[in-house]
Amino acid sequence: MSTILIRTFIIYTALGFAMKLMGKRQVGEFQISELITTLLLSELASLPMTDPDIPLLYVALPVLLIISIEVVTSFLTMKSVGARKLIVGKPAVIVCRGALDQRELYRLRISVSELLGQMRQNGISDIADVEYAIVEDDGRVSVFPKRNKRPPHVDEFDKNGAVPPEPETGVAHALIVDGKIIKENLKTAGRTQDYVRCELSARKLSAREVLLLTADDAGNVNVIKKERHR
Repeated sequence: MSTILIRTFIIYTALGFAMKLMGKRQVGEFQISELITTLLLSELASLPMTDPDIPLLYVALPVLLIISIEVVTSFLTMKSVGARKLIVGKPAVIVCRGALDQRELYRLRISVSELLGQMRQNGISDIADVEYAIVEDDGRVSVFPKRNKRPPHVDEFDKNGAVPPEPETGVAHALIVDGKIIKENLKTAGRTQDYVRCELSARKLSAREVLLLTADDAGNVNVIKKERHR
C-alpha cells in the first residue's frame, strides 16, 4: 500500500509540473491538441498508480515525449500563422455586419438552434441585434451586438449627455499579427493590402516592425509595435 501511495505522489507532482509547462488555461479554453495531451497524460498516470508492477520509467518517458510535443507545438503556433491554422484552426465569422453567413454555418456544422442558444448565453435574444458573431478557435462563440442594442460607453456621451449617431464600429479586425498581414481578415474587414501599407507609411513603420495592427469598421486603427527583445 505504501508503494502505491508514494508512486501516486510522485506521479501527481510530475503531472503538476507538466501542466505548468503547458501554460495556464481553463478547461473550457483547451485547444484540441491540449485536450488530447491532457487525456493522454491522465490515462498514462492511472496505469502505475493501479498496477505496482509497471515501472515508473515506462510512464515517465511517454509523458516527457507528449509534453515535449505540446511545448514545441505551442511555440510553432505562437510564431507561425500557417502552423497555427494547421494545428489550431482559425476563428470563423458567422455573422458579419449583421448578415448571417449560412455557408460558414453549414461548414462548421452549427445548427441555427445552437447559434441562437449561444446568442442567448451572450444576453442577446434576437439575431437581428447582432453586428458580429465569431466562432473562436476553441469552439466558443463571441457575439458583438449592434451599437444601438448595447449600453452606451461613458466616452460616447457628448457634453449634453446625449449619444450622437455614429457608424457601427463592429469589431477590431487584426490585419497584421506578429509582422504578417492576415489576408483572410483583410477580406472580412473590406480592406486591401494597399490600405495597410498606407497606414504603415503614415506611421513610418514596416509590417515586420508591428506586433498587432487592427482596424474596425469605422476606420479606427490601432498599432502596437514590437518590442526590441522580440
